[in-house]
Amino acid sequence: MRDPHFSPVIIGVGEAIDRPTTLEQSLEPVALMAQALEAAQDDAGARVLAHVDTLDLVGLVSWRYVDPVGQLAERLGIDPARKTNASMGGETPIRLIHEAAVRIARGEQKVAAIVGGESTHSATRARRDKAKPPWTPLASAETAVRFPSSRFAMSPPAVALGMQDPAQVYPFYEMAAQAAWGETPAQAQAESADLWARYAQVAATNPNAWIRSAPDAATIAEITPDNRLINWPYPKLMVANPQVNQAAAILVTSLALARELGVPEDRIIHVWSGAAAREPEDYLLRDSYAHSTAQQTVLETAAAQVGGADRFAHMELYSCFPVVPKMALRTLGLDADKVPPTVTGGLTFFGAPLNNYMGHAVAAMTRRLREHPEDLGLLYGQGGYVNKHHALVVGAKAPDQPLAQDYSVQAAADAARGPVPVLVERYDGPATIETYTVRFGRDGAPQDGIVIARTPAGERLMARIAPDDQASMSPLLSMERSAVGTEGHVRVDVFGTLIWEAGAKRPRSLGKGEFAKVEREGPLTIVTINRPDVMNALHPMANAELAEIFDAFAADPDQWVAIITGAGDKAFSAGNDLKYTAEAMARGEPTRTPTTGFAGLTSRFDLDKPVIAAVNGLAMGGGFEVALACDLIVADESAVFALPEPKVGLAALAGGLHRLPRLIGLKRAMGMILTGRRVGAREGVELGFVNEVAPAGEVMAVARRWAQDILACSPMSIRASKQTVHRGLDTPSLEAAYRGQDAYPAVKALFRSADVREGPLAFAQKRPPKWTGR
Repeated sequence: MRDPHFSPVIIGVGEAIDRPTTLEQSLEPVALMAQALEAAQDDAGARVLAHVDTLDLVGLVSWRYVDPVGQLAERLGIDPARKTNASMGGETPIRLIHEAAVRIARGEQKVAAIVGGESTHSATRARRDKAKPPWTPLASAETAVRFPSSRFAMSPPAVALGMQDPAQVYPFYEMAAQAAWGETPAQAQAESADLWARYAQVAATNPNAWIRSAPDAATIAEITPDNRLINWPYPKLMVANPQVNQAAAILVTSLALARELGVPEDRIIHVWSGAAAREPEDYLLRDSYAHSTAQQTVLETAAAQVGGADRFAHMELYSCFPVVPKMALRTLGLDADKVPPTVTGGLTFFGAPLNNYMGHAVAAMTRRLREHPEDLGLLYGQGGYVNKHHALVVGAKAPDQPLAQDYSVQAAADAARGPVPVLVERYDGPATIETYTVRFGRDGAPQDGIVIARTPAGERLMARIAPDDQASMSPLLSMERSAVGTEGHVRVDVFGTLIWEAGAKRPRSLGKGEFAKVEREGPLTIVTINRPDVMNALHPMANAELAEIFDAFAADPDQWVAIITGAGDKAFSAGNDLKYTAEAMARGEPTRTPTTGFAGLTSRFDLDKPVIAAVNGLAMGGGFEVALACDLIVADESAVFALPEPKVGLAALAGGLHRLPRLIGLKRAMGMILTGRRVGAREGVELGFVNEVAPAGEVMAVARRWAQDILACSPMSIRASKQTVHRGLDTPSLEAAYRGQDAYPAVKALFRSADVREGPLAFAQKRPPKWTGR
């Protein structure tokens, strides 16, 4: 038997739940936490709070405070010697209890209070209604406390694809584990639904649960408007629910002090043992998604500490998403039919007060063990993206052995981990799916597929699948067969994103002709933006199509000059399609621009072939920026130009703010930029950004004339001239530009070409030159 002076015990647990009918009645997180601590004191049956010498506050998200733990202590009228705004992570309450238990076992402290809480439901309501709740004024981002572990290392591919939400990451483990276990997606989904129904049944009996309706497995699995898919394969009822107002608190002390304070013996729960380990922080740098060596090592250690997992009569297996407890049950060798995986109700149904669910689990486990004093309980918490794992064994009976001072099993977890594949950010070639998910919009439609794949060399990559690529999306959405192991190819798209496509490598698409038309007249390419119903405004798909068109133009040695214009007679382009952008944002979809910029031109700085803008009407915002990115502007007499972005709270960041001052001078450019005023075609000539005004309806004829004049010249000379002008403008001095021009690639190419000999020869022979462009 351990010395009671150094035997850590849980003596009180308290919970608070807030379901206000109005925002004015709602409680802020610190107020909820104060209620939970007072409830924990009442639960202990003794005046414990006055003796607290350590107050740990679990990292909170729903409201910003300068110092929440200090404010909480002040509200309670206590002043512990040690007060911490502790870290983020779902395992945090278990870790804090374990750390407190170790300090008590060392005789370093007397009473620890661990508390956490969120008012996310009310905070979300306040944001939605644009109202201020009657809470502590929201701290600024600069002054608010920054909790440790609020951010995790993230590889560039995950950031670029926006795969940073846990709801997007856990499906990678789900799909990989299904394949490793030999399950079809349908079988695995049925297992998840059945498991979740068990959690829901427990939540229905928990008075502190947020959802107590206990949906059955069929309801949890069925996809409906109210249970839409979030990220494949998880619908809403398989995803943690953070929209709650809940708080929980735990009081830990020594057995001797508990007795001295008068805590009844039947209130006391002993901390037996535990273990902790982590995975590499960046989830793309894991050895596998079919298992977690950190989870496995932690749970196997906890079971070994008590003589086997069958000693656990009660468990709380962390349940942010079904794959976590499914992996845990397999590691422990336990059947959910025989040993319920929760005493609390799970993060979907009980509720997920972000980092503090396990605080509520400790409260539920404490109550359960008081009812069953001969039993042992396992509390397993997990945080991040399958990052952090912590298990704690507790029981009403005192253990035979003292609490171990070192509970880390990191070395064993690291030793069990397999080799981590090299992560590649750029790749073109065959790749096989390692694991995958599909992101869904709020309307229930797939937004895109995301795969983690392996190259033939074993390297790892992350790639996107376009939602309209049915051949590639179909394997991901199959319920009969896992897509893990499906072979395909990866390429880089116009947005700079890796794209995975099923099957053999496909030829590069030039677009479907849906948003732009391409005509070729000998060496002249004519591109028409074809969205006249929206004034030729551009959305991501139109931008992608145009970027592919200009990629092809740049790469084709037989195409020397391009003209870009707009369909109809009203607009060249009204710029960004703001209506589409607003609707996409409402669906939760990202809006992207090709790496080569708006219309595939505004960020294309390596195109040495000339492009003429035939502006046949409005050229507004991004439309004007596209025209400015061209080498020449020919404008219909009715054309109008403007950068009106400031009038809608935006800025002309597609090059307009840089190109216009360079073309017309600072003061005149600022006059347009700062007012957003409209400029007609003739004023455009006067200002210097329009080359020629065409009579009404004749802008294409005039643009063709300019093109023919250019085509009469050597294309090699034209490219050398364009490149030299632009590089010279970027060179600090005229002398440096002059001395450096012979080294320019297009100049070197000119003097290696047949054209450099053909020009003088044709002149001498008094005949038109026959340019080859080579």
